[in-house]
Amino acid sequence: MKICFLVPDGVGLRNYLYSKLMDEFPDEVEIMLLTVLPQEVVKDVALSHRHKISHVAMTGYKESFKGKLLKEVITYARLRYNTRKVQNDTIMINWTRKNFAFWTRLFFAMAAFIGFFFSFSYKSIEWLEKQYSRHLRSTGYFEEQTRMLNEHQPDVIFSTHQRSLDGSVIVEAAKALGIKTIGAIYSWDNLPKARLLVRTEHYVVWSDYMKQEMADYYPEIHSENIVVTGTPQFEFYFNKDLYMDRAAFFAQEGLDPNRKVLCFSGNDLTFPCDEKYLNDLAEALMQMPEKDRPQVLLRRAPVDLSGRFKPVIEQFPELIKASDPLWKTYSKGWSFIVPTREDIKLLVNVALHADAVINVGSTMAHDFAVYGKPAIYINYDQPSVTHWSAVTNNQYQHFRSMPNKDCVIWLNGKDEIAACVNKAMNGPLPDAETRAAWFRVVALQPLAEASKRIAGTIMSL
Repeated sequence: MKICFLVPDGVGLRNYLYSKLMDEFPDEVEIMLLTVLPQEVVKDVALSHRHKISHVAMTGYKESFKGKLLKEVITYARLRYNTRKVQNDTIMINWTRKNFAFWTRLFFAMAAFIGFFFSFSYKSIEWLEKQYSRHLRSTGYFEEQTRMLNEHQPDVIFSTHQRSLDGSVIVEAAKALGIKTIGAIYSWDNLPKARLLVRTEHYVVWSDYMKQEMADYYPEIHSENIVVTGTPQFEFYFNKDLYMDRAAFFAQEGLDPNRKVLCFSGNDLTFPCDEKYLNDLAEALMQMPEKDRPQVLLRRAPVDLSGRFKPVIEQFPELIKASDPLWKTYSKGWSFIVPTREDIKLLVNVALHADAVINVGSTMAHDFAVYGKPAIYINYDQPSVTHWSAVTNNQYQHFRSMPNKDCVIWLNGKDEIAACVNKAMNGPLPDAETRAAWFRVVALQPLAEASKRIAGTIMSL
Protein backbone atom coordinates (compact mmCIF):
# COMPACT_ATOMS: atom_id res chain seq x y z
CA MET A 1 0.00 0.00 0.00
CA LYS A 2 1.31 3.44 -0.93
CA ILE A 3 -0.01 6.43 1.02
CA CYS A 4 0.47 9.94 -0.28
CA PHE A 5 0.54 12.67 2.38
CA LEU A 6 -0.69 15.85 0.71
CA VAL A 7 0.90 18.66 2.78
CA PRO A 8 0.05 21.98 1.09
CA ASP A 9 1.53 24.26 3.76
CA GLY A 10 3.80 24.36 6.79
CA VAL A 11 0.94 24.24 9.29
CA GLY A 12 0.29 20.53 8.78
CA LEU A 13 3.94 19.67 9.43
CA ARG A 14 3.66 19.51 13.23
CA ASN A 15 0.47 17.49 13.55
CA TYR A 16 0.90 14.98 10.77
CA LEU A 17 4.62 14.73 9.93
CA TYR A 18 6.30 15.37 13.29
CA SER A 19 3.78 13.36 15.27
CA LYS A 20 3.90 9.58 15.54
CA LEU A 21 1.27 9.12 12.80
CA MET A 22 3.64 7.70 10.17
CA ASP A 23 5.06 5.22 12.69
CA GLU A 24 1.59 3.75 13.24
CA PHE A 25 1.53 2.27 9.72
CA PRO A 26 2.78 -1.29 9.08
CA ASP A 27 6.36 -1.60 7.86
CA GLU A 28 5.33 -2.59 4.35
CA VAL A 29 3.47 0.68 3.76
CA GLU A 30 5.19 3.12 1.38
CA ILE A 31 4.85 6.81 2.20
CA MET A 32 5.08 9.62 -0.32
CA LEU A 33 5.12 13.32 0.57
CA LEU A 34 3.48 15.65 -1.92
CA THR A 35 4.32 19.03 -0.47
CA VAL A 36 5.48 22.62 -0.87
CA LEU A 37 7.87 22.17 2.07
CA PRO A 38 11.57 22.73 1.31
CA GLN A 39 13.96 19.82 0.86
CA GLU A 40 15.67 20.27 4.24
CA VAL A 41 12.32 19.87 6.03
CA VAL A 42 11.50 16.78 3.98
CA LYS A 43 14.89 15.27 4.90
CA ASP A 44 14.26 15.95 8.58
CA VAL A 45 10.88 14.23 8.37
CA ALA A 46 12.38 11.24 6.55
CA LEU A 47 15.10 10.83 9.20
CA SER A 48 12.51 10.92 11.97
CA HIS A 49 10.49 7.88 10.91
CA ARG A 50 11.30 4.27 10.17
CA HIS A 51 9.48 4.19 6.83
CA LYS A 52 11.23 5.04 3.59
CA ILE A 53 9.68 8.32 2.49
CA SER A 54 9.69 9.53 -1.09
CA HIS A 55 9.11 13.16 -2.01
CA VAL A 56 7.32 14.93 -4.83
CA ALA A 57 7.43 18.74 -4.95
CA MET A 58 4.02 20.37 -5.39
CA THR A 59 3.60 22.91 -8.15
CA GLY A 60 1.28 25.86 -7.72
CA TYR A 61 -2.19 26.30 -9.21
CA LYS A 62 -2.82 29.65 -10.87
CA GLU A 63 -6.48 30.38 -10.37
CA SER A 64 -8.49 31.89 -13.22
CA PHE A 65 -11.00 34.71 -12.76
CA LYS A 66 -13.87 32.27 -13.35
CA GLY A 67 -12.56 29.79 -10.80
CA LYS A 68 -11.94 32.43 -8.16
CA LEU A 69 -15.37 33.96 -8.70
CA LEU A 70 -17.12 30.59 -8.43
CA LYS A 71 -15.15 29.75 -5.28
CA GLU A 72 -15.99 33.04 -3.56
CA VAL A 73 -19.66 32.92 -4.61
CA ILE A 74 -19.90 29.48 -2.99
CA THR A 75 -18.17 30.72 0.15
CA TYR A 76 -20.50 33.70 0.51
CA ALA A 77 -23.61 31.61 -0.20
CA ARG A 78 -22.57 29.02 2.38
CA LEU A 79 -21.79 31.65 5.02
CA ARG A 80 -25.18 33.28 4.50
CA TYR A 81 -26.91 29.91 4.58
CA ASN A 82 -25.05 28.83 7.71
CA THR A 83 -25.80 32.14 9.44
CA ARG A 84 -29.52 31.55 9.07
CA LYS A 85 -29.24 27.85 9.89
CA VAL A 86 -27.56 28.31 13.28
CA GLN A 87 -28.82 31.87 13.89
CA ASN A 88 -25.39 33.33 14.56
CA ASP A 89 -24.51 36.54 12.71
CA THR A 90 -20.83 36.30 13.64
CA ILE A 91 -20.41 33.64 10.95
CA MET A 92 -20.45 36.42 8.35
CA ILE A 93 -17.26 37.90 9.84
CA ASN A 94 -15.51 35.03 8.05
CA TRP A 95 -16.36 36.64 4.71
CA THR A 96 -13.67 39.35 4.63
CA ARG A 97 -12.30 41.97 7.00
CA LYS A 98 -9.31 43.27 5.08
CA ASN A 99 -8.85 46.67 3.46
CA PHE A 100 -8.47 45.63 -0.15
CA ALA A 101 -7.75 47.80 -3.17
CA PHE A 102 -10.74 49.12 -5.13
CA TRP A 103 -10.85 46.44 -7.82
CA THR A 104 -10.49 43.65 -5.28
CA ARG A 105 -13.31 45.11 -3.20
CA LEU A 106 -15.40 45.31 -6.35
CA PHE A 107 -14.67 41.65 -7.11
CA PHE A 108 -15.76 40.52 -3.63
CA ALA A 109 -18.84 42.73 -3.82
CA MET A 110 -19.81 40.98 -7.08
CA ALA A 111 -19.23 37.55 -5.50
CA ALA A 112 -21.36 38.53 -2.52
CA PHE A 113 -24.13 39.89 -4.74
CA ILE A 114 -24.33 36.64 -6.73
CA GLY A 115 -23.82 34.44 -3.68
CA PHE A 116 -26.68 36.13 -1.83
CA PHE A 117 -29.23 34.80 -4.35
CA PHE A 118 -27.84 31.26 -4.13
CA SER A 119 -27.82 31.31 -0.32
CA PHE A 120 -31.53 30.59 0.14
CA SER A 121 -31.46 27.04 -1.21
CA TYR A 122 -28.96 24.34 -0.33
CA LYS A 123 -29.66 22.62 -3.65
CA SER A 124 -28.51 25.80 -5.37
CA ILE A 125 -25.26 25.74 -3.39
CA GLU A 126 -24.73 22.08 -4.31
CA TRP A 127 -25.29 23.00 -7.97
CA LEU A 128 -22.59 25.67 -7.67
CA GLU A 129 -20.24 23.13 -6.11
CA LYS A 130 -20.73 20.80 -9.08
CA GLN A 131 -19.95 23.64 -11.49
CA TYR A 132 -16.80 24.41 -9.53
CA SER A 133 -15.70 20.77 -9.61
CA ARG A 134 -16.23 20.69 -13.39
CA HIS A 135 -14.19 23.87 -13.71
CA LEU A 136 -11.28 22.42 -11.71
CA ARG A 137 -11.30 19.33 -13.93
CA SER A 138 -11.11 21.51 -17.06
CA THR A 139 -7.83 23.18 -16.07
CA GLY A 140 -4.32 22.47 -17.25
CA TYR A 141 -3.28 22.03 -13.63
CA PHE A 142 -5.75 19.15 -13.31
CA GLU A 143 -4.17 17.44 -16.32
CA GLU A 144 -0.69 18.04 -14.89
CA GLN A 145 -1.64 16.51 -11.54
CA THR A 146 -3.36 13.58 -13.23
CA ARG A 147 -0.09 12.79 -15.03
CA MET A 148 1.86 13.13 -11.78
CA LEU A 149 -0.47 10.76 -9.91
CA ASN A 150 -0.39 8.27 -12.77
CA GLU A 151 3.39 8.29 -12.57
CA HIS A 152 3.60 7.73 -8.80
CA GLN A 153 0.54 5.49 -8.35
CA PRO A 154 -0.50 6.11 -4.72
CA ASP A 155 -3.33 3.98 -3.34
CA VAL A 156 -4.58 6.63 -0.92
CA ILE A 157 -4.17 10.38 -0.62
CA PHE A 158 -4.34 11.86 2.88
CA SER A 159 -4.82 15.64 2.82
CA THR A 160 -3.61 17.42 5.97
CA HIS A 161 -5.59 20.63 5.42
CA GLN A 162 -9.01 21.32 3.95
CA ARG A 163 -8.40 24.89 2.72
CA SER A 164 -5.71 24.31 0.09
CA LEU A 165 -6.53 25.54 -3.41
CA ASP A 166 -3.76 23.42 -4.93
CA GLY A 167 -4.95 20.44 -2.90
CA SER A 168 -8.50 20.80 -4.16
CA VAL A 169 -7.38 20.15 -7.75
CA ILE A 170 -5.02 17.34 -6.80
CA VAL A 171 -7.83 15.56 -4.95
CA GLU A 172 -10.14 16.01 -7.95
CA ALA A 173 -7.47 14.38 -10.11
CA ALA A 174 -7.13 11.53 -7.62
CA LYS A 175 -10.87 10.89 -7.59
CA ALA A 176 -10.95 10.86 -11.38
CA LEU A 177 -8.26 8.15 -11.33
CA GLY A 178 -10.06 6.08 -8.69
CA ILE A 179 -7.46 6.81 -6.00
CA LYS A 180 -8.99 6.82 -2.51
CA THR A 181 -8.98 10.20 -0.77
CA ILE A 182 -9.26 11.16 2.89
CA GLY A 183 -8.85 14.56 4.47
CA ALA A 184 -8.30 16.00 7.92
CA ILE A 185 -10.31 18.95 9.16
CA TYR A 186 -7.37 20.82 10.56
CA SER A 187 -8.82 22.65 13.55
CA TRP A 188 -11.85 22.66 15.83
CA ASP A 189 -13.09 26.07 14.58
CA ASN A 190 -12.83 25.48 10.82
CA LEU A 191 -16.15 24.05 9.70
CA PRO A 192 -18.49 27.06 10.11
CA LYS A 193 -16.12 29.13 7.94
CA ALA A 194 -17.33 27.60 4.64
CA ARG A 195 -13.82 26.87 3.33
CA LEU A 196 -13.97 23.14 2.70
CA LEU A 197 -12.08 23.37 -0.58
CA VAL A 198 -10.47 19.92 -0.55
CA ARG A 199 -13.45 17.64 -1.15
CA THR A 200 -12.15 14.20 -0.28
CA GLU A 201 -14.34 11.09 -0.11
CA HIS A 202 -13.64 10.52 3.61
CA TYR A 203 -12.75 12.79 6.53
CA VAL A 204 -11.22 12.49 9.97
CA VAL A 205 -12.41 14.96 12.61
CA TRP A 206 -11.53 15.82 16.19
CA SER A 207 -14.78 14.90 17.94
CA ASP A 208 -18.41 13.86 17.79
CA TYR A 209 -19.23 17.57 17.97
CA MET A 210 -17.30 18.21 14.75
CA LYS A 211 -18.93 15.22 13.08
CA GLN A 212 -22.33 16.77 13.86
CA GLU A 213 -21.07 20.07 12.44
CA MET A 214 -20.17 18.26 9.22
CA ALA A 215 -23.71 16.93 9.08
CA ASP A 216 -25.10 20.43 9.69
CA TYR A 217 -22.96 22.34 7.20
CA TYR A 218 -22.30 19.61 4.58
CA PRO A 219 -25.30 17.24 4.66
CA GLU A 220 -24.29 15.78 1.29
CA ILE A 221 -21.31 14.04 2.98
CA HIS A 222 -22.47 10.68 4.29
CA SER A 223 -22.04 10.08 8.01
CA GLU A 224 -20.17 6.79 7.49
CA ASN A 225 -17.50 8.73 5.59
CA ILE A 226 -16.74 10.95 8.60
CA VAL A 227 -14.61 9.25 11.25
CA VAL A 228 -13.99 10.66 14.73
CA THR A 229 -10.30 10.12 15.50
CA GLY A 230 -9.16 13.08 17.60
CA THR A 231 -6.13 15.10 16.55
CA PRO A 232 -2.37 14.47 16.91
CA GLN A 233 -2.05 18.11 17.96
CA PHE A 234 -2.14 17.21 21.65
CA GLU A 235 -0.09 14.00 21.59
CA PHE A 236 3.22 15.79 22.14
CA TYR A 237 2.15 16.78 25.65
CA PHE A 238 2.33 13.12 26.68
CA ASN A 239 5.87 12.58 25.37
CA LYS A 240 8.03 12.78 28.49
CA ASP A 241 11.16 12.80 26.35
CA LEU A 242 10.25 16.41 25.56
CA TYR A 243 9.92 17.49 29.18
CA MET A 244 12.53 19.84 30.64
CA ASP A 245 13.40 20.11 34.30
CA ARG A 246 11.56 23.11 35.78
CA ALA A 247 14.74 24.84 36.90
CA ALA A 248 16.34 24.36 33.49
CA PHE A 249 13.27 25.71 31.69
CA PHE A 250 13.04 28.76 33.97
CA ALA A 251 16.74 29.48 33.43
CA GLN A 252 16.33 29.15 29.66
CA GLU A 253 13.42 31.60 29.59
CA GLY A 254 14.86 34.04 32.13
CA LEU A 255 12.12 33.34 34.68
CA ASP A 256 12.27 33.53 38.46
CA PRO A 257 11.73 29.98 39.84
CA ASN A 258 10.25 31.42 43.03
CA ARG A 259 7.31 33.09 41.29
CA LYS A 260 4.30 31.76 39.42
CA VAL A 261 4.01 32.16 35.65
CA LEU A 262 1.09 33.39 33.53
CA CYS A 263 1.45 32.66 29.80
CA PHE A 264 0.07 35.35 27.49
CA SER A 265 -0.50 33.66 24.13
CA GLY A 266 -0.90 35.95 21.15
CA ASN A 267 -3.06 35.58 18.07
CA ASP A 268 -2.30 36.43 14.45
CA LEU A 269 -2.64 39.97 13.12
CA THR A 270 -6.36 39.62 12.42
CA PHE A 271 -6.56 40.16 16.19
CA PRO A 272 -5.40 43.80 16.29
CA CYS A 273 -5.46 44.43 20.05
CA ASP A 274 -3.18 41.80 21.55
CA GLU A 275 -0.39 44.22 22.45
CA LYS A 276 -2.96 46.50 24.11
CA TYR A 277 -4.25 43.63 26.22
CA LEU A 278 -0.70 42.71 27.18
CA ASN A 279 -0.14 46.30 28.26
CA ASP A 280 -3.37 46.28 30.30
CA LEU A 281 -2.27 43.05 31.95
CA ALA A 282 1.17 44.42 32.81
CA GLU A 283 -0.22 47.64 34.30
CA ALA A 284 -2.70 45.71 36.43
CA LEU A 285 -0.10 43.22 37.66
CA MET A 286 2.28 46.00 38.65
CA GLN A 287 -0.39 47.24 41.05
CA MET A 288 -0.42 43.89 42.85
CA PRO A 289 1.82 43.24 45.88
CA GLU A 290 5.14 41.92 44.61
CA LYS A 291 4.82 38.68 46.58
CA ASP A 292 1.50 37.91 44.81
CA ARG A 293 2.51 39.11 41.34
CA PRO A 294 3.07 36.38 38.74
CA GLN A 295 5.55 36.90 35.95
CA VAL A 296 4.31 36.90 32.34
CA LEU A 297 5.69 34.60 29.66
CA LEU A 298 4.71 35.92 26.24
CA ARG A 299 4.29 33.45 23.39
CA ARG A 300 3.29 35.33 20.26
CA ALA A 301 1.58 33.61 17.35
CA PRO A 302 4.27 32.06 15.11
CA VAL A 303 2.91 33.92 12.06
CA ASP A 304 2.97 37.29 13.87
CA LEU A 305 6.32 38.77 12.85
CA SER A 306 5.18 42.38 13.35
CA GLY A 307 7.16 43.20 16.48
CA ARG A 308 4.08 44.84 18.01
CA PHE A 309 4.80 43.48 21.51
CA LYS A 310 8.31 44.94 21.69
CA PRO A 311 7.38 48.35 23.24
CA VAL A 312 5.37 46.63 26.00
CA ILE A 313 8.18 44.20 26.80
CA GLU A 314 10.67 47.08 26.93
CA GLN A 315 8.40 49.00 29.31
CA PHE A 316 8.04 46.03 31.70
CA PRO A 317 11.30 44.07 31.33
CA GLU A 318 11.21 42.57 34.82
CA LEU A 319 7.62 41.40 34.44
CA ILE A 320 7.40 40.12 30.85
CA LYS A 321 9.70 37.55 29.25
CA ALA A 322 9.29 36.66 25.59
CA SER A 323 9.38 33.02 24.53
CA ASP A 324 9.50 33.40 20.76
CA PRO A 325 8.21 30.46 18.71
CA LEU A 326 11.02 28.55 17.00
CA TRP A 327 9.53 28.52 13.50
CA LYS A 328 11.41 29.06 10.23
CA THR A 329 10.31 31.32 7.38
CA TYR A 330 11.23 30.05 3.93
CA SER A 331 9.22 32.43 1.76
CA LYS A 332 6.39 34.93 1.90
CA GLY A 333 2.97 33.75 3.02
CA TRP A 334 1.65 31.52 5.79
CA SER A 335 2.27 28.36 3.78
CA PHE A 336 6.03 28.79 4.16
CA ILE A 337 6.21 29.65 7.87
CA VAL A 338 7.18 26.27 9.25
CA PRO A 339 7.26 24.83 12.79
CA THR A 340 10.35 23.03 14.02
CA ARG A 341 10.88 20.12 16.38
CA GLU A 342 12.56 22.53 18.79
CA ASP A 343 9.40 24.62 18.93
CA ILE A 344 7.29 21.57 19.74
CA LYS A 345 9.51 20.97 22.76
CA LEU A 346 9.31 24.66 23.71
CA LEU A 347 5.51 24.73 23.51
CA VAL A 348 5.19 21.55 25.56
CA ASN A 349 7.31 23.05 28.32
CA VAL A 350 5.48 26.38 28.26
CA ALA A 351 2.24 24.53 28.99
CA LEU A 352 3.92 22.15 31.43
CA HIS A 353 5.59 24.81 33.59
CA ALA A 354 3.34 27.88 33.31
CA ASP A 355 0.49 27.98 35.83
CA ALA A 356 -2.24 29.40 33.56
CA VAL A 357 -2.78 31.00 30.15
CA ILE A 358 -4.54 34.22 29.10
CA ASN A 359 -5.62 35.14 25.57
CA VAL A 360 -8.49 36.14 23.31
CA GLY A 361 -10.35 32.91 22.54
CA SER A 362 -7.28 30.89 21.57
CA THR A 363 -6.92 27.12 21.19
CA MET A 364 -4.12 27.44 23.75
CA ALA A 365 -6.85 27.03 26.37
CA HIS A 366 -7.03 23.40 25.24
CA ASP A 367 -3.25 22.96 25.21
CA PHE A 368 -3.18 24.01 28.87
CA ALA A 369 -6.23 21.85 29.61
CA VAL A 370 -4.10 18.77 28.83
CA TYR A 371 -2.36 19.44 32.15
CA GLY A 372 -5.54 20.55 33.91
CA LYS A 373 -4.48 24.20 33.98
CA PRO A 374 -6.91 27.14 33.76
CA ALA A 375 -7.35 29.62 30.93
CA ILE A 376 -8.47 33.25 31.12
CA TYR A 377 -10.44 34.47 28.09
CA ILE A 378 -10.29 38.23 27.51
CA ASN A 379 -13.84 39.45 26.96
CA TYR A 380 -13.71 43.24 26.80
CA ASP A 381 -13.00 45.65 23.96
CA GLN A 382 -10.37 48.32 23.45
CA PRO A 383 -12.02 51.76 23.04
CA SER A 384 -9.37 52.88 20.54
CA VAL A 385 -10.14 49.98 18.15
CA THR A 386 -13.58 50.20 16.55
CA HIS A 387 -13.25 47.72 13.67
CA TRP A 388 -12.75 44.62 15.83
CA SER A 389 -14.28 43.27 19.03
CA ALA A 390 -13.10 40.62 21.49
CA VAL A 391 -16.67 40.37 22.81
CA THR A 392 -17.92 39.58 19.30
CA ASN A 393 -15.03 37.17 18.74
CA ASN A 394 -16.13 35.18 21.79
CA GLN A 395 -19.55 34.71 20.24
CA TYR A 396 -18.17 32.84 17.22
CA GLN A 397 -19.93 29.62 16.40
CA HIS A 398 -17.19 27.27 17.65
CA PHE A 399 -17.52 28.69 21.17
CA ARG A 400 -21.04 27.26 21.29
CA SER A 401 -19.34 23.92 21.84
CA MET A 402 -18.63 25.09 25.40
CA PRO A 403 -20.91 23.04 27.71
CA ASN A 404 -20.68 25.53 30.56
CA LYS A 405 -19.22 29.00 31.10
CA ASP A 406 -16.97 27.78 33.92
CA CYS A 407 -14.70 25.98 31.47
CA VAL A 408 -12.60 29.17 31.35
CA ILE A 409 -12.29 32.30 33.49
CA TRP A 410 -13.98 35.24 31.76
CA LEU A 411 -12.17 38.57 31.99
CA ASN A 412 -14.97 41.05 31.30
CA GLY A 413 -13.20 44.33 32.01
CA LYS A 414 -9.82 45.92 32.61
CA ASP A 415 -10.75 46.47 36.24
CA GLU A 416 -11.15 42.68 36.72
CA ILE A 417 -7.62 41.71 35.62
CA ALA A 418 -6.09 41.36 39.08
CA ALA A 419 -9.03 39.35 40.42
CA CYS A 420 -9.09 36.99 37.42
CA VAL A 421 -5.34 36.43 37.54
CA ASN A 422 -5.47 35.78 41.27
CA LYS A 423 -8.28 33.27 40.70
CA ALA A 424 -6.28 31.47 37.99
CA MET A 425 -3.14 31.39 40.12
CA ASN A 426 -4.61 30.63 43.53
CA GLY A 427 -8.28 29.64 43.13
CA PRO A 428 -10.96 28.99 43.98
CA LEU A 429 -11.70 27.31 40.67
CA PRO A 430 -14.61 25.11 39.60
CA ASP A 431 -13.95 21.40 40.06
CA ALA A 432 -11.71 19.64 37.57
CA GLU A 433 -14.59 17.80 35.88
CA THR A 434 -16.41 21.06 35.15
CA ARG A 435 -13.29 22.70 33.74
CA ALA A 436 -12.40 19.66 31.62
CA ALA A 437 -15.88 19.24 30.14
CA TRP A 438 -15.22 21.51 27.17
CA PHE A 439 -12.00 19.75 26.20
CA ARG A 440 -13.82 16.41 26.21
CA VAL A 441 -16.31 17.89 23.73
CA VAL A 442 -13.62 19.35 21.49
CA ALA A 443 -11.22 16.39 21.20
CA LEU A 444 -11.78 12.65 21.42
CA GLN A 445 -10.15 11.00 24.43
CA PRO A 446 -7.72 9.40 25.09
CA LEU A 447 -5.77 12.19 23.41
CA ALA A 448 -2.56 10.19 23.02
CA GLU A 449 -4.19 7.64 20.66
CA ALA A 450 -5.24 9.99 17.86
CA SER A 451 -2.43 9.02 15.48
CA LYS A 452 -3.21 5.35 15.96
CA ARG A 453 -6.88 5.98 15.14
CA ILE A 454 -6.07 8.04 12.03
CA ALA A 455 -3.64 5.43 10.72
CA GLY A 456 -6.21 2.69 11.31
CA THR A 457 -8.84 4.70 9.44
CA ILE A 458 -6.52 5.22 6.45
CA MET A 459 -5.53 1.55 6.36
CA SER A 460 -9.17 0.48 6.39
CA LEU A 461 -10.05 2.29 3.15
